[in-house]
Amino acid sequence: MRFLVLLAALTTAALVMSPLAAPNVPTKVERRAALEAAVVREMNRVRSMRGLRPLRAAPALRSAARGHSEAMLRHDFFSHESADGTAFNERIRRYYTDRGFTRWSVGEALMAGQGRAMDAPAIVAAWLDSPTHRTIVLSSTWRDTGIGVYYDPKAPPTFGGTEAIVVTADFGLREG
Repeated sequence: MRFLVLLAALTTAALVMSPLAAPNVPTKVERRAALEAAVVREMNRVRSMRGLRPLRAAPALRSAARGHSEAMLRHDFFSHESADGTAFNERIRRYYTDRGFTRWSVGEALMAGQGRAMDAPAIVAAWLDSPTHRTIVLSSTWRDTGIGVYYDPKAPPTFGGTEAIVVTADFGLREG
């Protein structure tokens, strides 16, 4: 009997001392692959209406874009530069190498919005409404693209502390 009382006391103490929810546990950041593909289709639709060649989906650029969107949500920043200050072109070069090419160029467009849902036409339209981003999206220079879209149900303060979606579009050219 004495053993059962001690066991009950230890169990109660363990329950009281253990928190119900761990503080500062990061929320689950989710990739939105269907939206990534839809953004590529929408950009190509818009480019085609302007007589521009379609962009090819490049796995290396997609990896760079996905990594950047996820990093912005996980580390609470919104910038073309990485959290450690690395310039966007150097970050992209890690994935989309310039080795063996005589001509290499990259560009990037970012987008963030609050809420759970965002659609490809709205994302592309927002880029086209910004002169700088419009130039990037509609540049005849690019041959390849990669899109990274991540959603966070409880985004960090930079994104309003509520539901947010972050989109990175990386563009590239490699020739020779």
